[in-house]
Amino acid sequence: MNRNHADDTDDTSEDRILQRVLSDSAYDRVRTERFSHFKQPVPKKLGVQCALIGALALTLPLYGLFPSGTAAYLPTVAPSTASPIVLLMGLFALATQLGTASLLVGVALYRVRHEPLTEDQAVSLFTTETFATYLGFGTGGLATVVLLSLFALGLGGESTLGAYVAAMDGTNPFRTSGLGVTVETFATVALAGALAVYVARGYVTTRLASLY
Repeated sequence: MNRNHADDTDDTSEDRILQRVLSDSAYDRVRTERFSHFKQPVPKKLGVQCALIGALALTLPLYGLFPSGTAAYLPTVAPSTASPIVLLMGLFALATQLGTASLLVGVALYRVRHEPLTEDQAVSLFTTETFATYLGFGTGGLATVVLLSLFALGLGGESTLGAYVAAMDGTNPFRTSGLGVTVETFATVALAGALAVYVARGYVTTRLASLY
């Protein structure tokens, strides 16, 4: 029974691919014929980016949980006033995620407004979507992971953070940045950004549904 179910699933997947190849939509044909590691629909990609942006907001509770012994390595123990240099990476990750999410939303809305697309338009949209996906998931995702990993070091206490600083020849990722962007402000903006992408995802999903 499980084998039959697996066979049915494979047949369904093949049918969907065939339908896209034979589809009147140039965009669906291009997506099927061209290579990409990420073939998920735009709404699913926006869902992943929403999660990545929301993860950036974890910097606030992580910073608040730092043991008191880490105070020697921090500009201040209060996340409402602390502005560590490591937030530069966080701002880069946030800008990358929001920028690429905007590109994905633009791709979806352009498709809705201009269907049926020409072959050249479909290729351009696919190229833009692929670029935004790789940049968002790859560069932005990596920056997010590194940022949260550095914040997680603080949870290990003075010894862990001290060992890291020593291994990096005295480079302390939590020294004062002078940016004026606090951990609390950064986390709030990240949370607001995640909410904005979530709302945009719902809107895009509704608009794309009108094509089928």
